[in-house]
Parts: sequence; C-alpha cells; structure tokens
Amino acid sequence: MTILGTLLGLLLGIFLHRFVIVTTEIEMIMFGREIRKISFLYSAALTIVFSLLVNFVMYYKLKNINMVESLKAVE
Repeated sequence: MTILGTLLGLLLGIFLHRFVIVTTEIEMIMFGREIRKISFLYSAALTIVFSLLVNFVMYYKLKNINMVESLKAVE
C-alpha cells in the first residue's frame, strides 16, 4: 500500500505543483516551475521511512491487544 501510495502521490504531486505555482504567480513574481529529480527521491524515501517507523511502533502495541477480549468490550 505504501509503495502504491508513493507512486500515485509522485504522479499527482506533479499536477498539484503545477497548479499551485500557476495559481500563486502574479505579474511581478515568477516562481521556478521545474521539479528536480532528487526531490522525487527525497519524498519517496521519506514516505517509506515514515511508514516503516509507524508500522514498527504499532506492531508492538497491537501485539499486546487481546483480540477476543476487545470484541467483548461494550464500547
């Protein structure tokens, strides 16, 4: 899921970047419209590292939950 989300996010990020830059430009201020290739690598790596970190932390928390007892809760 993380890899699919990362790939989809990279593709949609190109269009979102273009929209934001074109929308915010005025006659006196022009922004750079190019996205460097290293930016894609940074964003994909950060997404994957964050996902692994969350999965690592949540694995131990979820491992301690008794699933049968949690189904009996009134909440």
